[in-house]
Amino acid sequence: MDFSEAVRQFAAHLLTARGRARATAESYRGDLLQFSEVTGVRILGDLTRAAVLRWLDELAARELSPRSRARKLSALRTFCSWAVEYGLLERDPIPAETSAPPALRLPRALSEAEVAAIIAAADRSAGAEGLRDRAMLEALYATGMRVSELCSLRLIDLRLADGFAIVTGKGGKQRLTPLGQYAIDAVREYLAQGRGVLCPGAGGRDEVFLTRRGPISRSQVFRIVKRYAALAGITAQVSPHTFRHSCASHLLARGADLRLVQELLGHASLATTEIYTHIDKARLRKVYDECHPMA
Repeated sequence: MDFSEAVRQFAAHLLTARGRARATAESYRGDLLQFSEVTGVRILGDLTRAAVLRWLDELAARELSPRSRARKLSALRTFCSWAVEYGLLERDPIPAETSAPPALRLPRALSEAEVAAIIAAADRSAGAEGLRDRAMLEALYATGMRVSELCSLRLIDLRLADGFAIVTGKGGKQRLTPLGQYAIDAVREYLAQGRGVLCPGAGGRDEVFLTRRGPISRSQVFRIVKRYAALAGITAQVSPHTFRHSCASHLLARGADLRLVQELLGHASLATTEIYTHIDKARLRKVYDECHPMA
């Protein structure tokens, strides 16, 4: 069965058979469609344990409150139980150990060499798609922007001559984000030689990054990042959010001020940014040994 159709039936079941509020049904429906978008699950047969684990990794990586993460997991769990009860799934694919709300995990950051290898795997000589992919990867690493922010980036938001981009984050809040020279050069090359070739109707589009059918989606960027990570020989799970983590941790490792990184990433609270201070244990040990009088 088509996954979106199953979600529609499930939402109707919540309203009629269980008497849930319409807002609750819509919230669950939105969470499930987001699950489908991120994991690529399009039919119920694709709803496997591996897909659930990918979703749990995504939830752990996102800057969500524990309550929000627990709600999203609850939506998936309730849906799977319903699907098993009505014979749409043979078994519940959610691992038993995920019964509790997922705890906030330290984000995994790539090394600088790994980032360079993934970006280098996007061959600019491969044509318009190669130019686009290289520009996207450079922009993700240079700015630490979220994948949704990358997808919604517009031509009018680019200030390439000044080395900046205007990024629209959560709640429609905008921030001015620096672009490194590598990212500026890659974006310029893509705009000049790739964007119009890739999408014949590009002249009527505002979005920077396009496919042959229009604006690129989050799930497409997710697949592109995974593909180049595999080409670079990196076996660990890599997502667009991994580039965000890597940007933040590399800046802090090189001595950037925590509040500047907060501004760059668009974190509402400094506490969210502080999670990155726990990553670089080697640097912490080095600074401690150099600075503490009793080290």
